[in-house]
Amino acid sequence: MLKKKQDRETLTLIEEATNIAEKLKIKKILVMCESLAVWKAVLPVYAKNQFIIVIPSKRLAENITVETFVCDFNGVTRSDRLQYILRSVIESGKVKQDERILCVYSLSGRRLLDTMRIVWIERFYGPITHHDLKHIGRNIPVELIIQLVNLAIEIAQEGREGSPVGTLFVLGDTEKVLKLSKPMIFNPFRGYPEDERKITDQRVQESVKELSRIDGAFIINENGVVHAAGMYLFPDADKITPIKGLGARHAAASAISENTNAIAVTVSESTGTVRIFSGGKPVKTIRTYRPHTKRNS
Repeated sequence: MLKKKQDRETLTLIEEATNIAEKLKIKKILVMCESLAVWKAVLPVYAKNQFIIVIPSKRLAENITVETFVCDFNGVTRSDRLQYILRSVIESGKVKQDERILCVYSLSGRRLLDTMRIVWIERFYGPITHHDLKHIGRNIPVELIIQLVNLAIEIAQEGREGSPVGTLFVLGDTEKVLKLSKPMIFNPFRGYPEDERKITDQRVQESVKELSRIDGAFIINENGVVHAAGMYLFPDADKITPIKGLGARHAAASAISENTNAIAVTVSESTGTVRIFSGGKPVKTIRTYRPHTKRNS
């Protein structure tokens, strides 16, 4: 009985999605298709609409008679899954920056559909600006924050040696941050003059990219000098509310920004999302593009 009810919900969502798309003049409808039941719900209206059928594996594509978009999202948390898929679809060229797209997907964990969302791609993935960041850093130059965030975006997009990486940067209030941290490795920046450790230097950025594969945080002062890498953070986390779908790296970023005047910038290994934390909270999210999908026709 429950399965039949879920099938009806899925069918109704697809029908309503096509009606909404027509009324709002949205050209493309993205459907997260995790089972053949979803495809069967789409089939009656497929020819009259422009669908992007996203599937997690080629195996499912064998039973679907139209073009599909393969995106292995099984290892991504439900809360981040739509972002992960959208980034992949944009990277493929199927969706443009100036488009709107209607997304129908499962947020609850069932393999059928239960959620609908309209996404303005430009707003969802818009570039960061001085205006976005000028109130985030306490006594930290906006230009330095932008440099660091752009470096984080590059790490998110490129990974290292073909594999995605996640990392954490702590910027500002360095004296207090160092009191709330300890080294996990020998510090690779120790002993170098300050002018050879500036995060604005392209050579230093390349070194940071290489070191991003190690565990722990990078600590950088408000002048852009990298003090250390591979640092374990242990700030008081009693006031921090865990963020659903995010792990220890993001919890550490939240806690260190709550207990100091520093900001923290994280790169998610699973999704490539870059987040900026200030005052214990994520205040800015940048969803980056990481090539990782294959299309099936």
